[in-house]
Amino acid sequence: MSKRQIFLIGAGAIAYHHATAAQRLGARLVVCDPNAEAVARFSQAHPDAVCHADADAMFAAETVNEGDIAIVAVPPALHLPLARTALNAGCHILCEKPIVRELAEFAELEKAAQAAGRYVVDCSVRFTGLPSQAWARDTLASGALGDVYRARLINRTNRARPGVEYQPDSRWFLNKAQSGGGVLMDWSVYDFAALFDVLQPIEVEVLAARIGQIETGADPKGIAIEVESHVMATLAVWLDDKTRITLEYERANGCHGAETSELSIEGTQGAMSWQWLPPYADDLIEVEFYGDEGGTVVYTQDRLSMSEQPHFHDMPLVGLVKKLEAWIRTR
Repeated sequence: MSKRQIFLIGAGAIAYHHATAAQRLGARLVVCDPNAEAVARFSQAHPDAVCHADADAMFAAETVNEGDIAIVAVPPALHLPLARTALNAGCHILCEKPIVRELAEFAELEKAAQAAGRYVVDCSVRFTGLPSQAWARDTLASGALGDVYRARLINRTNRARPGVEYQPDSRWFLNKAQSGGGVLMDWSVYDFAALFDVLQPIEVEVLAARIGQIETGADPKGIAIEVESHVMATLAVWLDDKTRITLEYERANGCHGAETSELSIEGTQGAMSWQWLPPYADDLIEVEFYGDEGGTVVYTQDRLSMSEQPHFHDMPLVGLVKKLEAWIRTR
């Protein structure tokens, strides 16, 4: 089998992480972007990459082999058309999140993938492979929590809005038609991927929800901010036909109140919380368990090593490559 090729569509900020992952896998890297300056900067950072002006030129010049992957790393408004272009060229697709902006686009993408006989996956799974996630799955499966009835996922950051405080040059984040939405589309996909990777629900119902948008002195002049910076919801989550839990959810990349972060599940016999973002300089990630012993609260804490874990930015590509290797073996 020839050397795997990774076709990177887009040479913006996130493309550098994908390029590093591709090179760690020993793949041939091919990139395209109509922004010549972006391509020049990318080429300086990754001189081994083969560069093209756009996706049409790239696929016209390159030969796509079985098992090759196209990474769609452009604003969400372009996900569907460029994924379709790559599918027509014969690639499997790894798409940045959100995979599309609305359900109608997803239906079109799914139809195109089925017609091409190719996989299409997105990057919302970046954090599901962390050791803290495995610990949470194992703890829940062990029955140590008893009958679970409540989950809570809160992550509030005061000033981290894309297009304002974070990547301020990327104003497209603020345009709903281009981005599909604000923090709900940008970060909530990670939140629910991480939590539902542990809970494995069969059904979810939104009972109440609200979005908000703060105003600050850093807001760009003359540019409308059309997307939310704060989202809150209460959801009913069914784990099976009989088990229904309440999920309290809140995510903000821009808010005026206290910053806080919590990811926890509670049951009749215990509770657990865990981190799905590595917070420590020494690459340790924290997990906590609360139980009972003779009427007294028992608390244990551990910090799990990330040393043998692929970087979370590598995880979507690593996971897809593994799936494709298994797929190719069965053909």
